Amino acid sequence: MRTFFSALLLLMAGGVQAQTTQPWQPDADGDGLINIEDMVQFLTVFNTQWGPDLTVACDYQGTDLETLFADLMNGDAQLDSLYFAYSIYDSAQVYVPECPEPVTVYNLVERSGTITSFEHMTFPDGRIAVSSGEEVDGHYVFFDWRYNPGFAVYSLEFGDAAIVAESAPFFDGLWHYANDHIGLPLPSEWSLDGLGIHFPSYEGTLDQYGDFQFVPYWSTTAQDSTED
Repeated sequence: MRTFFSALLLLMAGGVQAQTTQPWQPDADGDGLINIEDMVQFLTVFNTQWGPDLTVACDYQGTDLETLFADLMNGDAQLDSLYFAYSIYDSAQVYVPECPEPVTVYNLVERSGTITSFEHMTFPDGRIAVSSGEEVDGHYVFFDWRYNPGFAVYSLEFGDAAIVAESAPFFDGLWHYANDHIGLPLPSEWSLDGLGIHFPSYEGTLDQYGDFQFVPYWSTTAQDSTED
């Protein structure tokens, strides 16, 4: 298990301990009196562990996506490229000249491409990012992975200026597909399989209108082969 996950899980355990209260109930038998029966109950647990035992070794191995995320943030892996494809659609009520009633118009944006350049960055406040930004077929596209150790926040974000250029006034002006989650393990909706990375969008953003696919290709320091 990687040091990255060990540190994160210890941080999480510490956060849980700080937020959890375990009040002692002196009236163990619930008769409204503190007497010998209550003392007997106390003696049965005398000199035992109180609260979570943080000395227990963590054996959590992480999912495929969590492992990739950790390797990218640690620098143990390098993201070489990312294939993206999406098909999004929506309708809108608009007014046209000389027509007093709104009419319904429809819009479909379909696009695919490959992002080929990623940079690993560490910011002064400790945040770590593996980020891209380049033009693909005439429109600016980015894909961003981030980890904030101060809050144990992970985030993934995708944006394509083609959505803005080809879809106004659709999609409520939104052009990004993103989410974040605090702590481990990541929700079951966050996963990595043969079809790529799966993660939900913020409520109200593009996933309610269509389908997205993100397929990463990366190399590790331990081997020169490319994964997908």
